[in-house]
Amino acid sequence: MSEHSRVMITRLKALNFRSLADVTVELGPLVIFVGPNASGKSNILDALRFIRDAVTTRLQQAVDRRGGMSAIRRWSPKGRPYDVTLEVRLQRPDWQASYTFTLGSERKGEFRVKRERCEVVDHQHTLAYEIRDGQWEQYPEPHPGMMELAKEIQGEAVEIFRQTLREVPTNELFLPKAALLLGIPSFTEVWDALRSMGFYNLYPNAFREPAKPTNPYPLDDEGGNLTSTLRALRREHKESYQRIAKFLGVAVPGVEEISVKQVGSYLVAQIHHQTSTSGEQRGKPRRAAFDLAQESDGTLRLLALFTALFQQPPRTLIGIEEPELNIHPGALAALRDAMQLASRDSQILVTTHSPELLSEFPPEVFRIVEMVNGVTKVGIMAEHQREAIRERLFTPAELLVMEGLQREEGEHA
Repeated sequence: MSEHSRVMITRLKALNFRSLADVTVELGPLVIFVGPNASGKSNILDALRFIRDAVTTRLQQAVDRRGGMSAIRRWSPKGRPYDVTLEVRLQRPDWQASYTFTLGSERKGEFRVKRERCEVVDHQHTLAYEIRDGQWEQYPEPHPGMMELAKEIQGEAVEIFRQTLREVPTNELFLPKAALLLGIPSFTEVWDALRSMGFYNLYPNAFREPAKPTNPYPLDDEGGNLTSTLRALRREHKESYQRIAKFLGVAVPGVEEISVKQVGSYLVAQIHHQTSTSGEQRGKPRRAAFDLAQESDGTLRLLALFTALFQQPPRTLIGIEEPELNIHPGALAALRDAMQLASRDSQILVTTHSPELLSEFPPEVFRIVEMVNGVTKVGIMAEHQREAIRERLFTPAELLVMEGLQREEGEHA
């Protein structure tokens, strides 16, 4: 991916989204969220995932998938529902943008979009729209070329098309319509960046067995299309495919190659291992191929993680929940190197409380997550701990075990 085209999420602000009462997180190419269980690490990633789902599918589906509006908004001790606000800032070398929406609760678990705003600023001008309670505060006129195209297709009915653009139901977001129908590239680029985020919680049972061919891109959040993704990478992006095999070989000694073959109507992925021999073949290494169903959970999870990191084209952002699960500590250095390499093309966000994984990264990438009085707090690591790591007095793992990683008071991440 060229530096000119890469989009990065530079900030997330969340108000009353689950345990995130008022959280602002500054983000970089690689960020590690560290904190104990139930501190709110997953809620940070899910706030971004909710934005992705809301602009990719219908907003109602994104809400329902999380158990309804009552499960999304922060609990109110006074019984008065809180409004939920999510905001992201995006940046590319030639523009910067912000996108925000606020959801208010209605009766019987319903909701309405109380506010939505998108703004894109480049070197020449600013483009923006804003809607409050179904009414336009700032309306973006369609590109003249789009209106000409609509007139050519619809003739005198072009005014109906224009009216359709102005309609803003209070249970839907306007950004997908802005991206598809206004003919303004800036809004399309923001929409593409947000819906290109991927969030991975990979469990081997989702991809252990042979699978029927399916859409290979992007890799599903659960990894269900892993074999299809690997086959497509081998055919169309050999460098990425070889990179996955190379990292897997470093993490799992003896792995030499990955292959995918079709057996009937199913795809079967195999991992080729170097094996020792005896008898007349003594001293000459041989290879054995094992289906994924024969591999350990750790090997399968590493394969899926490397595939998520190096899928093509790169995703805007890749969020990974506890990548260390089922993985031997000795393989975490390879995982670290893969995440650092992948962060050149995709933004990488990771949640963890693994001492072994923490020791593989500099303290600047850590965001410390704590639960304080029932709400999540996020911040950079305390200065005295960062200094101790820089001076090589302690490793992050040692600090985590001795006193816990501490958040800089009064500081946003």
